[in-house]
Amino acid sequence: MNVVVFGPTGGTGRQLVIQALAAGHHVTAFTRNPGAIEARPRLTVMAGDLRDEGAVALAVAGGDAVLCALGGRPWRRREQVCSSAMPLIARAMAKAGVRRIVAISTFGAGETRFQVGWLVRTVFFGLVLRSEVADKEAMEQQLSASSLDWTVVRVGLLTDEPVRGGTWRAADDGSIRGMGRVARADVAAFMLAQLGDKTWLRRRPVLMGQAQIEAPVESGPPPHA
Repeated sequence: MNVVVFGPTGGTGRQLVIQALAAGHHVTAFTRNPGAIEARPRLTVMAGDLRDEGAVALAVAGGDAVLCALGGRPWRRREQVCSSAMPLIARAMAKAGVRRIVAISTFGAGETRFQVGWLVRTVFFGLVLRSEVADKEAMEQQLSASSLDWTVVRVGLLTDEPVRGGTWRAADDGSIRGMGRVARADVAAFMLAQLGDKTWLRRRPVLMGQAQIEAPVESGPPPHA
């Protein structure tokens, strides 16, 4: 499969590239900083800006699926990375006939805002990460309104632990509560698994590491994807 990755230089994006290649996929990594990505077989690194619709379209052309690991920075409050890029990505996919997209969002977006603790909801999502959460929510709405085969993966606190091979839990029924942790490697593995699985098609599962289910953590903002 030819997989296009947006946001390949972030923690989760790097895992997406590494794991997709390990699974035998061909990967196109779209980035403003191509020097930050190590050359590998079956990897095409494409330099470009997310505001350049032509460059985005060129990256998507010939792809079979898109993985989006874009995320803003809390200190750049006016930087609407996800909601600015998604319309361009969606148009490029429609033009190229690419339907499948899996994108990272945040636990605390939309209806899950009330499934986290008061401190996280009020201080971090209400103040510190207000712009970043709004950006993710706008991206989710854009995908929901599209005709694409989308899955939005809502994540909490991201860690750099090694992949645990399916020890996570995914749910969109409100049963996951509290700001728990999940490894970036597991997020990448879950996202890649969706390319051949329709279980979460046009749904927004929350993904949490299994060890956190019984003892949810409610302190600290989620790091950049």
